[in-house]
Amino acid sequence: MQSSVEMSGGDVAVSSEPAMSLVEVEEGLAVLFADEIPEDLDVVPFGIMNAQTGKALADKVALAAGLGNVAAQGAQGAVAAQGLVKLAPQTLEALKAAKPMMSEGWNLGALVGENGKISAQIRWAPAAGAQSAQVLSSLGPAGALLALQVQLASISRRVDENIELTRDVLQAIHQDQWATLLGLYETTMRAVREAKATGVVNDHIFTPLATRDADLRKQKRLFSSFVREHVAALDTDAQNRRAYIEKSIERIFADVHGMLMAEGSWYRAQVLRAAHISRDEANAAENENLLTELVTSSKREHEQAMDEIERLLATLERHCNLMVELPGEFSLPFSSKRRSVQDTAAMAGALAERVAELRERHCSKPAELDPTLRVFHKSAPENLLRILRWAVPGDEPLLALADVNLDRFVGDNAYLGVTPTRFFVSRQSSVRKQGLIDDEFLLDDIRYVRFVERGKSGPALDIITAEENLRLTFDDWARTGPELESARRLSDVLATAMNLPDSEKRTDPLLSERATRELEGA
Repeated sequence: MQSSVEMSGGDVAVSSEPAMSLVEVEEGLAVLFADEIPEDLDVVPFGIMNAQTGKALADKVALAAGLGNVAAQGAQGAVAAQGLVKLAPQTLEALKAAKPMMSEGWNLGALVGENGKISAQIRWAPAAGAQSAQVLSSLGPAGALLALQVQLASISRRVDENIELTRDVLQAIHQDQWATLLGLYETTMRAVREAKATGVVNDHIFTPLATRDADLRKQKRLFSSFVREHVAALDTDAQNRRAYIEKSIERIFADVHGMLMAEGSWYRAQVLRAAHISRDEANAAENENLLTELVTSSKREHEQAMDEIERLLATLERHCNLMVELPGEFSLPFSSKRRSVQDTAAMAGALAERVAELRERHCSKPAELDPTLRVFHKSAPENLLRILRWAVPGDEPLLALADVNLDRFVGDNAYLGVTPTRFFVSRQSSVRKQGLIDDEFLLDDIRYVRFVERGKSGPALDIITAEENLRLTFDDWARTGPELESARRLSDVLATAMNLPDSEKRTDPLLSERATRELEGA
């Protein structure tokens, strides 16, 4: 169970001496101090630490958080460090939004279990608070052991189950690597199960891993290089990106799945190695820096690798979903048969969900677009908004969207869109047929905006940027009534962003001297 914390408001009475205390030592990870563990609360015990290390670490957390030591008397009796509590992402979001009651620097609230019932009243020291800052600064190298504990608990969950379709693709494309990948995966997962069962990582558990270190690193580097090649190839314009996806979709899936297996196996081995080192009590002092370096560097490398996978999958999912919305029937080549672009988008989404689950994050998707200001003859086509949801770069909301004309050629219809930081102008055929945005500009680059009403013709909109002079016009339907007002408001929105940086301002003595003479003459 992932715990939820319900913060107290004005209508809920909370005791000033709660039964338990949670000290968040990093975002989403808290040490639980209580006389007993509430029913149905999932607590990860300090299992893979030796007793001496676990007690010393708990004492440091308790002292830094102002709880005294673990033998101090609390509200309900002797306070003990029971272990670690992993907090769900939605709980952390709720905590950031809530305005909890405070007492002596602590937030007061209630712990809510899976059944929605309050398990216990708590004192809460969030990671961003002063209490937690004191905790983190006091732990020093021992803090690495906390990260080690939660990692061992997380990687043993069932989130490593293979996705059948991508596994089949991986086997087909990387037949020569499949046996090694599967062997490393099974070896490291078995070591995790044995460590959980025994509560330690002894020589019998770690030795089989140590003999596979070269293979672990080789597979990690190999598939990391494959994924980096895909990320670089997709870092281009939309047209070339789409061509690359159509040509390389199967290999992208194979390489992402291979990297997930290789990276997961390597990282499990690093965590288990750190647990093995921490068991060496006789050399604890000299191993302290080694342990800190191992956990810190492993976590950094792992996060970088997962960031690359996440970025690749986000790009892949976005452009597969874009292809779904474009006219025509699309299918993409796979080894056994072609698959519809809808199936391919679903596969990319499933892998993205799996990666988010592994990282204990929420897998975000671009929100459906609902621009507040719409300048159209009747209404904006719904399929246009579906296309733009995936075509507009970034995840910013679309504030305004308009049907305009480019003042280059007669009948060159275009769309003008505005987000909080950018605006774009694109031919309608580019958007509707290819999902392409022709030109995009920063709002900060807008120097001047002019709106001109033209009698019997629709109004004109001039946008002067740092590099471009754009003239857009509206059809006759925008020359009067609500449509004219909407077009004028769009101009006002863009004019709000007008600015001339000091670096572009100029002075000349010719005007300065004239101004001085006129003042003296007056």
